[in-house]
Amino acid sequence: MTTMTTTPHDHATPEPARPGDPDAYPVLTVLMLMLGGFVLPVVGWLAGVVMLWTGRSWTVGEKWLGTLVWPGIVAVPALVLVAGFVATPEPGAGHWAIVVAGIVGVLGALVVLPWTFVKLLRAGRRTH
Repeated sequence: MTTMTTTPHDHATPEPARPGDPDAYPVLTVLMLMLGGFVLPVVGWLAGVVMLWTGRSWTVGEKWLGTLVWPGIVAVPALVLVAGFVATPEPGAGHWAIVVAGIVGVLGALVVLPWTFVKLLRAGRRTH
């Protein structure tokens, strides 16, 4: 007869830091994740994502947040533009979409990105 056992491992808690992980690893990971795309477009961001997912300082939810913040900041304004121009195909009628996409993009870059940066940095340093 087999019995089901549950493990006390909770996916919402971060894994303990690996011995030998430098204190700079969380800082470098977050910098690479948030700014790497400016230095090396796409490749820099991907390097940050790999560093984030291989690091043990973050929960799975924080890893998903860090992974999706940049694509979200780029995709949401792009979707607003596309929706605006599809909804109003007449020439000049899509100006509202440009304004809304610009506002959403600026808010994402000036509010969401720094908030995520700080959240991931705090989470990454709490285990060191």
